Amino acid sequence: MISEREQPGDPMPEWLDLKALTGYACVSERTLREWIHRPEKPLPAVRVGTKLLIRRSSFDRWLEAHQVKQVDVGCMVDEILAGVAGPN
Repeated sequence: MISEREQPGDPMPEWLDLKALTGYACVSERTLREWIHRPEKPLPAVRVGTKLLIRRSSFDRWLEAHQVKQVDVGCMVDEILAGVAGPN
Protein backbone atom coordinates (compact mmCIF):
# COMPACT_ATOMS: atom_id res chain seq x y z
CA MET A 1 0.00 0.00 0.00
CA ILE A 2 1.35 3.42 -0.92
CA SER A 3 0.78 6.18 1.63
CA GLU A 4 -0.41 9.68 0.75
CA ARG A 5 3.13 11.04 1.04
CA GLU A 6 4.78 8.23 -0.90
CA GLN A 7 4.41 7.93 -4.64
CA PRO A 8 5.99 5.45 -7.03
CA GLY A 9 9.51 6.62 -7.78
CA ASP A 10 9.52 8.79 -4.64
CA PRO A 11 13.14 9.96 -4.18
CA MET A 12 12.81 10.26 -0.36
CA PRO A 13 14.80 7.45 1.29
CA GLU A 14 13.31 5.11 3.89
CA TRP A 15 15.86 6.19 6.54
CA LEU A 16 15.77 9.91 7.36
CA ASP A 17 18.12 12.01 9.45
CA LEU A 18 16.63 14.69 11.70
CA LYS A 19 17.02 17.42 9.09
CA ALA A 20 15.15 15.42 6.44
CA LEU A 21 12.50 14.36 8.95
CA THR A 22 11.82 17.98 9.98
CA GLY A 23 10.80 18.69 6.38
CA TYR A 24 8.76 15.50 6.07
CA ALA A 25 6.97 15.91 9.41
CA CYS A 26 6.73 19.73 9.50
CA VAL A 27 8.04 19.86 13.07
CA SER A 28 11.26 21.24 14.51
CA GLU A 29 14.39 19.23 15.19
CA ARG A 30 13.96 20.06 18.86
CA THR A 31 10.49 18.49 18.86
CA LEU A 32 11.83 15.36 17.16
CA ARG A 33 14.61 15.06 19.75
CA GLU A 34 12.03 15.39 22.54
CA TRP A 35 9.92 12.65 20.96
CA ILE A 36 12.97 10.37 20.61
CA HIS A 37 13.96 10.85 24.25
CA ARG A 38 10.47 10.56 25.78
CA PRO A 39 10.43 8.25 28.82
CA GLU A 40 7.29 6.47 27.57
CA LYS A 41 6.62 5.37 23.98
CA PRO A 42 9.53 7.25 22.38
CA LEU A 43 9.91 7.72 18.64
CA PRO A 44 12.08 4.80 17.44
CA ALA A 45 15.48 5.99 16.22
CA VAL A 46 18.89 4.52 15.52
CA ARG A 47 22.20 6.23 16.21
CA VAL A 48 24.80 5.71 13.48
CA GLY A 49 27.97 7.49 14.50
CA THR A 50 26.79 10.98 15.43
CA LYS A 51 23.58 10.87 13.36
CA LEU A 52 20.13 9.87 14.52
CA LEU A 53 18.19 8.04 11.82
CA ILE A 54 14.47 7.32 11.78
CA ARG A 55 12.76 4.89 9.43
CA ARG A 56 10.03 6.82 7.61
CA SER A 57 7.50 3.96 7.89
CA SER A 58 8.21 3.67 11.65
CA PHE A 59 7.66 7.40 12.06
CA ASP A 60 4.33 7.19 10.20
CA ARG A 61 3.14 4.31 12.42
CA TRP A 62 4.34 6.06 15.59
CA LEU A 63 2.55 9.27 14.61
CA GLU A 64 -0.69 7.41 13.84
CA ALA A 65 -0.55 5.81 17.30
CA HIS A 66 -0.31 9.25 18.94
CA GLN A 67 -3.42 10.89 17.53
CA VAL A 68 -5.17 13.41 19.76
CA LYS A 69 -8.28 11.93 21.27
CA GLN A 70 -11.42 14.03 21.63
CA VAL A 71 -12.42 14.84 25.19
CA ASP A 72 -16.00 15.46 26.33
CA VAL A 73 -15.42 18.75 28.14
CA GLY A 74 -19.10 19.11 29.03
CA CYS A 75 -19.01 15.84 30.94
CA MET A 76 -15.86 16.93 32.78
CA VAL A 77 -17.45 20.25 33.79
CA ASP A 78 -20.57 18.45 35.04
CA GLU A 79 -18.45 16.10 37.18
CA ILE A 80 -16.44 18.99 38.64
CA LEU A 81 -19.58 21.01 39.42
CA ALA A 82 -21.20 17.96 41.02
CA GLY A 83 -18.13 17.54 43.21
CA VAL A 84 -18.12 21.21 44.24
CA ALA A 85 -21.85 21.23 44.97
CA GLY A 86 -21.47 18.19 47.18
CA PRO A 87 -24.20 15.66 47.94
CA ASN A 88 -27.76 16.96 47.66
